[in-house]
Amino acid sequence: MESRQRSRDPQALQNLLRAAYQQILERQPYQHEKAGELEKIEQDFLRGRVGVKRLVRQIGGSHLYQQLFFNAGCNTRCVEQGFKHFLGRAPAHRAEVAAYHDILVRQGLQAMVNAFVDSEEYRRHFGNEHLPQPRQRLMGYPPVAYLLTDRMNHSHQLAMQGSPFLQSLAVM
Repeated sequence: MESRQRSRDPQALQNLLRAAYQQILERQPYQHEKAGELEKIEQDFLRGRVGVKRLVRQIGGSHLYQQLFFNAGCNTRCVEQGFKHFLGRAPAHRAEVAAYHDILVRQGLQAMVNAFVDSEEYRRHFGNEHLPQPRQRLMGYPPVAYLLTDRMNHSHQLAMQGSPFLQSLAVM
């Protein structure tokens, strides 16, 4: 699969690199932000030495990603952003967020990024050669809206179980 990566023309690789930054960092990094770790992975990618999946992993584990999405907010928000950046979707339910939150807290940001990139879902949808990209329309709602919807549905189900009156209304 690396051979396909090496056969791409320089402009296609540059476009892919820009798309990777846009998907993972939500913007293009400034030159001073690329100094060091991003500059090296960028050069290796443009020379065909590393593939797309490794590029995604490196950008996600970079200090810049950490500054933008880990240090700037709470852990839960970082996990939600991870779903968006690496799987192209919002979290489906609270248990998903809890699983990745546990990895983040116990093992760190790079371990969480690795868990996303090494997941079966990532492999199935993006493989080794495709960038993560949005797979669901969020229709303007932040990822937390999906979690709140899940929580409200669960509360509604519990209320329905405990109330004969509400159960009778639901049957109507």
